Amino acid sequence: MIHDYANNLAAQMGIQLSKVSVIEGQSVGCLDVYLLHMSTKDHLVSALVHRTDFENLHCGNNSDRLELKLRVALSRLQVMLESKY
Repeated sequence: MIHDYANNLAAQMGIQLSKVSVIEGQSVGCLDVYLLHMSTKDHLVSALVHRTDFENLHCGNNSDRLELKLRVALSRLQVMLESKY
């Protein structure tokens, strides 16, 4: 579900994601979050997603906080894609 959500937001912003992956926060020392990686071409951005937002999305409830976090991360990705370095 989070994969589709991230891809949909990216498409709205004109970004074609090549990969979306989720890592349990417990494996990186945070019990109540997930680490979401989104990439396209050779650029990668990450966002911390609260467990409650993740669970609400799976129940069909949208979260403004989740959307904002993903849009901020995707904006960083957009800047990377537009820069000439």
